[in-house]
Amino acid sequence: MGRGVSDKTKKLTASAVLAAMGVVLLMLGAIEVLDISMAALASFFCIFAVIELGRGYSFMIYAVTGILSVVLLPQSLAGWFYIIFFGYYPILKEIFEKLSKTVAWILKLLIFNIAVTAYSVVFFFMFSAQFQQTVAEISGLIGGAKVGVVAVVLVYAVLNVVFIIYDIALTRLITLYFVKLRRKFRFLK
Repeated sequence: MGRGVSDKTKKLTASAVLAAMGVVLLMLGAIEVLDISMAALASFFCIFAVIELGRGYSFMIYAVTGILSVVLLPQSLAGWFYIIFFGYYPILKEIFEKLSKTVAWILKLLIFNIAVTAYSVVFFFMFSAQFQQTVAEISGLIGGAKVGVVAVVLVYAVLNVVFIIYDIALTRLITLYFVKLRRKFRFLK
């Protein structure tokens, strides 16, 4: 047996460090204005893992980071954003982008809208009483149920536009990593 560190050991160590850094970012997301931003930033560690370590390690990082963030800070929305969408999306993005552009975008938007709906359901059950009171107040102010449906459609439309911008920005960051930064991480090879 050689004296060097095995490839699996390097990858496992790198995965543990990336998961720990993800948890730290999600803890910063406990500051309410940073919750979505920190969840998106923590997802970069999964992107790095997909590129440098492989899909299996990136799923492990996603699982460990998500579980630890919810266990350590159950009321922090950053951890929930990470679990419901941001943590696994970079892994799926890599899979989808091997398909045709049309199919890839259909799948991306489908996954995103399922995640938004899932997040809404989780949020509703976590904060049910407060959520129902807020919805009732808003509906009363702006004219009832018809306006509520229009508001939901508008919210989904805006979120989809924001998601498309996020996906394009993510692609550009990945390209930047390949062109400028990847050679600095050769210690993993």
